[in-house]
Amino acid sequence: MNKLIRFICRVIPGIVFIFSGLVKAVDPVGGAIKFEDYFTAFHLSWLAPFSLTLSLILAAVEFLLGFHLLLGLYLKKLAPLALLLMTVFFFLTLYIAIFNPVSDCGCFGEALKLTNWQTFFKNVVLIIFTFGLYKFRKNYQTQYSGVRMALTSLLLTIYIFALGIWSVQNLPIIDFRPFKTGTHIASQMEVPEGAEQPQIETVFILEKNGERKTFSINDYPYDDTTWVFIDSETKVLKEGFQPPLHDFSLLDPDLGDATQQVINHPGPQFLLIAPSLQEMEKSVILPLTELAELSRQKNIPFYCITASGSAETLEFDLSNKTMFRYLQSDETTLKTMIRSNPGLIMLYDGTITGKWHYRNLPEKTIVNNPLSYTIHEMAQRNERRIFWINLLIMILIPIMIINRKTIK
Repeated sequence: MNKLIRFICRVIPGIVFIFSGLVKAVDPVGGAIKFEDYFTAFHLSWLAPFSLTLSLILAAVEFLLGFHLLLGLYLKKLAPLALLLMTVFFFLTLYIAIFNPVSDCGCFGEALKLTNWQTFFKNVVLIIFTFGLYKFRKNYQTQYSGVRMALTSLLLTIYIFALGIWSVQNLPIIDFRPFKTGTHIASQMEVPEGAEQPQIETVFILEKNGERKTFSINDYPYDDTTWVFIDSETKVLKEGFQPPLHDFSLLDPDLGDATQQVINHPGPQFLLIAPSLQEMEKSVILPLTELAELSRQKNIPFYCITASGSAETLEFDLSNKTMFRYLQSDETTLKTMIRSNPGLIMLYDGTITGKWHYRNLPEKTIVNNPLSYTIHEMAQRNERRIFWINLLIMILIPIMIINRKTIK
């Protein structure tokens, strides 16, 4: 019975840590964005430049810790680390659940979304197992030499850091976000007939003669102009149905809302995604300008979608002579669409058929036959995904064979 308990105490946290680290490693830029959210919430914005590095380190630590627990390596040394991590996560998620400074803890990246309370209760269960791991740490026996264990650790470390760095330099090999390739945007924005609507309450804070008072829409003093507006707050009383892309919108500074025009356009079109024009990689501006011109010659719409303001957009356009057609959108939405600044997306009949990091933009010949080109690109992306999965399997099989007794 004690053997079974010790087995569960290392295997359950091990599997959770492996999954958590792996989904973070395939999207370290997303992890960096979540770190920035935390730093903003806790007034630690000066740490923001280190977000990407911390994201890579956290993914590697969780992945490696998980595999070492699963394989039963260095348990006497790693049990305190596992308990320390879970203690930090326990109190952090308790604070987040109570005060809600961020809407999502990001513990499983974009792969699995949990509410803040669900995350906390998950950590309640895990900290019980890690405490058991710590308590029984002296009972775990390792039958393998230090060289064998060190080699295992080295192989796993090389793999997880290589995967993370590759994912930074390119796009995630597995895209868990709602804007992944193959998504038909319009259908992801639809609300089914009869779906439950959210219940929302908006309150207004007004002031008169030094006294502040809160009003709802029903008792707002419309006729009393002596009240001065101070602030407003919208509360969600009950969650209703939300489509996957409930907050996607595109604004043309001159013509207004252009969302429907873009997502319902027949045939191909290109969306150049640049959350910040000032932070855009300068070396790709000319190739993108040339691609935009070739697209215009083929009557293929080419938009630059940014969160930068109108003045910044005008300055960028004049200084770089791009003559893009600019649309504006929310910065968070743009960072969700593609993990690159800039990044290029191709839509065909409103469906995302191609996504490119600025380091591997498509050839200009794409404008001659866009759909055929993106189908070929999708096949290449699948090959890259299979490569990384096979590489992990090739590493794990000998490791599992070497450590089969410990696993049992």
